[in-house]
Amino acid sequence: MKRYLLDVNALLAFMDPSHIHHEPFHEWLERKGKVTLLLCSHVENGVIRVASNPAYKNWLGSAAQVRTEVQNLAVDIQAERCARDVSLCDDRLLTSPNALTPSRVSDLYLLALAVANGAKFSTFDTHIPATAVAGGSAALEIIPVL
Repeated sequence: MKRYLLDVNALLAFMDPSHIHHEPFHEWLERKGKVTLLLCSHVENGVIRVASNPAYKNWLGSAAQVRTEVQNLAVDIQAERCARDVSLCDDRLLTSPNALTPSRVSDLYLLALAVANGAKFSTFDTHIPATAVAGGSAALEIIPVL
């Protein structure tokens, strides 16, 4: 069975019916068939941070409310946790340190985390330098926005 680690935006698209990519995400997931979705604290905390911010266009409620929604979704979809953690300070993982910029720390971390956990990193972001992570090119899956 295929395993997928979602980034914050993909998990938001999954949860938020008003998200601009809600339908494309669900169409992608349906095409995948039976899959296992992985969650990690980095993504869960990011969703809580974004979706509970009143500036978020589709505000989903207080941080406590969003936290409960994330917990319930994890149970509903039988999500698994990432068993292995990684560090971008590990030269075996980050093959191109110059690709590491402030705006790419989370993306490259999640891509390396997906690789370490035998999963694909699923995102809408088409600008991730996948070759900067050992095994990253094979592990990156762009969710199409049709």
